[in-house]
Amino acid sequence: MKIHEYQGKEIFRKHGINTPPGFPAFSVDDALNAYDQLDTEIVVVKAQIHAGGRGKGGGVKLAHSREEVEILANEMLGMTLVTHQTGPAGKEVQRLLIESGADISQEFYAAITLDRAREMDVFMVSTEGGVEIEKVAAETPEKIVKVWIDPLLGIKSYHARKLANGLNLTETAFKEAASIFMKMYACYQTTDASLIEINPLILTGDGHILALDSKINFETVMPFFVIKILQKCGI
Repeated sequence: MKIHEYQGKEIFRKHGINTPPGFPAFSVDDALNAYDQLDTEIVVVKAQIHAGGRGKGGGVKLAHSREEVEILANEMLGMTLVTHQTGPAGKEVQRLLIESGADISQEFYAAITLDRAREMDVFMVSTEGGVEIEKVAAETPEKIVKVWIDPLLGIKSYHARKLANGLNLTETAFKEAASIFMKMYACYQTTDASLIEINPLILTGDGHILALDSKINFETVMPFFVIKILQKCGI
């Protein structure tokens, strides 16, 4: 089972993972109310579908005013969004995420899943954020840093430090990234997810680490608290 980005970010926040403020919108009125609540000039209007590549397909756009939010919400809701993952038929956009804009200095990739061959969890990071990891693996595999984690022992601080080192981070950003990696793994185990991915994980202009996206997949029955979060967000 896949969940939407805004639902994944709600789960992230429950685990202390920093994300931009944002609200789901199922109508144009919802989008305008979200803009008013965020109380910031620049927001991002993001189509919510179960597929990657939304930005290239026109499903992620900046809005600089309430009027632009209204225009974009009218354009996106009900549109058929075609990306490299949807196939030519595309997917209808039935909901949006209205989110505060972020000052992006650098983009990274971070993900956790099960390495079935080793029977261990693998945590991967890359400096090539915003790019499909398959493309990075095929063209520049040396840019993917991996650590394998025994699920019975869990993640250790040295794992997190190695991952943060792999992103060439220093000082505050290093500490925040290592902390987020620890929290990501706790989220992965607590929710019994089959995949947790942040692409991009960003370094902001003022030197902080932020989860700008979320992808969480499940293969088994979800814990009750996850179901409640999804119900709260609107499944």
